[in-house]
Amino acid sequence: MLQDPHAVSEQLERLRDDLADFTSSDRSLAAVYRDALLEERASSTATEVRDAVTGTYADALPTTEFDRMEELTAPFPPATEWTSHESAGRWASDVLDGLPTIAVDGSELEPTTELNVPVGLVQVASYVNHHTTDGQYALDTESAVLPPTEVVVGPEDGSYTYVDESQVQHARYERETETVRGLIEEYAEHDPPPVVIYDGSLTVSFANLFDDETRQRYIDSMAALLATSRANEVPVVGYIAGSQSSDVADLVRKLRPTGLGDTGLPRDAAIFAPMLDIWGSRTALFESQRDRSLQKLRTTYRGEEYAFGDRLRFAYADFGEGESLDRLEVPQWLCETDAPAGWPGNSMFEYAFQAVRAEAAVGQGYPEAIQVADSEAVLTGSDRDRLIRMLLRLGEDTEVPIEWNPKDRSKRRRR
Repeated sequence: MLQDPHAVSEQLERLRDDLADFTSSDRSLAAVYRDALLEERASSTATEVRDAVTGTYADALPTTEFDRMEELTAPFPPATEWTSHESAGRWASDVLDGLPTIAVDGSELEPTTELNVPVGLVQVASYVNHHTTDGQYALDTESAVLPPTEVVVGPEDGSYTYVDESQVQHARYERETETVRGLIEEYAEHDPPPVVIYDGSLTVSFANLFDDETRQRYIDSMAALLATSRANEVPVVGYIAGSQSSDVADLVRKLRPTGLGDTGLPRDAAIFAPMLDIWGSRTALFESQRDRSLQKLRTTYRGEEYAFGDRLRFAYADFGEGESLDRLEVPQWLCETDAPAGWPGNSMFEYAFQAVRAEAAVGQGYPEAIQVADSEAVLTGSDRDRLIRMLLRLGEDTEVPIEWNPKDRSKRRRR
């Protein structure tokens, strides 16, 4: 509990100018990069841009949309005709009628270090909305207890061990992707195909923060998910709300290594926000090449090999309020595959993007399907207390010597 909120409020007030300077400088820098990007587009083709940054390891590369889209954005005129959330909802209802959307989310409880037996807990929720007139949907949760062998780590020589709280996060990621894969296979024959809205990135660059073994767990999990999606032709869209990425900014910096100053990179959202003045509009697709970690996304599924090193694309979309933009990541095959017959769009990407846009309209800026899965998956402090009571009761009913850590028992008494 915050003991002195008044003091914190006063400190924030004193920092007002610093906070204003931070947001202002980001906008100013983004304007410089925006002008440079548009100048490059006016004078170069996508192929020429790609050739210009060969060997520089730019985090993003242009796709064919770089050449053919007006102002590097695709507007969404229908949104200008909406007068209320109800009118947006009616549009979304028409789009989603009979089109299933799938969302999965997870939550975890860190190992119970209050007791002499460390146990973690992971809970994953899945939500499938068929968008039928009878309101058909499936909402399921699965909880998994992680025993000490999965949360206690140490060197191979066994010289010492310790409880690693991050092991629960790793396990949650694996179980989330496993759940998505199972749902893809379950609904693979559905007509039209469902659209999976994955709450997070389809890249694994964040896993570079971990050791080699842990990083490989993430790589294997995501590679398996992408291969399952491709083999069954069920589109998956990675959804990152309020993206802070600077991949396109990195491309601009690599194109113009001099002349942009020595300051840090602006956010891509700050670059594109003034160009997306209609709700539901999006930028051109770019090829994701962030830190080359995608080259490791390889796996075998049903006897066939899959690799995604240069096969992921991303775009930014205006689904919220203010200048924040959401990042959508998709496998390249969506752009190369026709949309289902009778459904909007010329490609599977346009089909999937329209579904995500409609979900965001229903959810007032954030896909409704993800919101439902998140609310079902969440674990709270009371859930942790319940887990501890279960463990203590197990110790009482059996011969397992489960007991409180003296320090934590003292804390509980004082509180």
